[in-house]
Amino acid sequence: MAHIQTIQRSNGKSYKAIIKQGDRVLKTKTFRTKTLAKQWVKAIEADRANVRALGLKGAKMSFNQLADEYNRQWAGRDTYRVNRVTWWKHQLGHKKVTDITTDEILGVLDKYAAGKALRGNRSTAVKIKATNRTRTPASVNQQRAALSAVFKYAMDPARKYANSNPVHEVPIRTENNKRTRYLSDLERKALLNACRESAWSKLYLLVLMAICTGARKSEMLNVRWSDIDFKRRIASVRMTKNGDPRELPLPVVVIQELLRHREVGNGLVFGSTIRIGQPFEYKKHWTAALKTSGLLHPVGHPKYFRFHDLRHTAASYLVQNGATLYETGEVLGHKSLETTKRYAHLDTSRKREVTDRVFGSIFNEVN
Repeated sequence: MAHIQTIQRSNGKSYKAIIKQGDRVLKTKTFRTKTLAKQWVKAIEADRANVRALGLKGAKMSFNQLADEYNRQWAGRDTYRVNRVTWWKHQLGHKKVTDITTDEILGVLDKYAAGKALRGNRSTAVKIKATNRTRTPASVNQQRAALSAVFKYAMDPARKYANSNPVHEVPIRTENNKRTRYLSDLERKALLNACRESAWSKLYLLVLMAICTGARKSEMLNVRWSDIDFKRRIASVRMTKNGDPRELPLPVVVIQELLRHREVGNGLVFGSTIRIGQPFEYKKHWTAALKTSGLLHPVGHPKYFRFHDLRHTAASYLVQNGATLYETGEVLGHKSLETTKRYAHLDTSRKREVTDRVFGSIFNEVN
């Protein structure tokens, strides 16, 4: 239900359009002419979804308020989530939740994609220093995902701040930056030898565990001695990037190295000796090992190698030695087989076995 109220001002008349639901005022807007007021009312009433949205709490809630509420309840492992949601506050903060549109979000993300990538420092998760690199599609998708999570929170039946998620209509950008760099046999031996000679006595253990388990860096750095079951050869990861606990199978070679450093208690396996309770800052030792082993290359170089590529190395070794993609995904803790499919091109022996069995049988019958 709507009506237009004439307002007499000292400089002339203005017209206030009022959208109501029963006795409740949902939205108002003032115009210079009655014609403009009528057109606005007609457009609003023609969109029933819009009228329903006006009756939601989000019609009077700013995105700033919603984002602050979301950040207060966020308890996930992604330490950048709060920062990304805060970034969206700077883009949409003054807008009412139900007024935010897909086109507006697209415009913000397009502008973000055109900017330069930022980086922070060791002491903060806030990225403030511009680099010479343009932002990757993955970075844009992460910003998109953060905003979508906020709207999903707003749509929860317990809150009913919004009845739709405008982010759903924003296409996910194709990520062409999925690298599958992994160590050759010679590179692996050179790197592990360099790690053995490191000034940090546990670098060899950390790198060996990464190669043999495919665990994420954060998962390993937060493992405590009490999380390791030496009899079952299992390390319990309490919280992963995906938000679920999981168990890391530990090959004998890793167990043997763990026993060399074994401690009693609940301390971190890779704990700092200076900041008690915090993981060891290993990066300078890692860089030194890369340099010693001949693996230190600049970003963009075909052989550029990151710590995360040890995870790719584990997956590649598994697939090349007969593990199925499903088994590989289980070891790495992938939630979706799609994530593991990036290693499918390495599964040459299994593909050859299948084609030999099927087509060998067919053409033997023909002959």
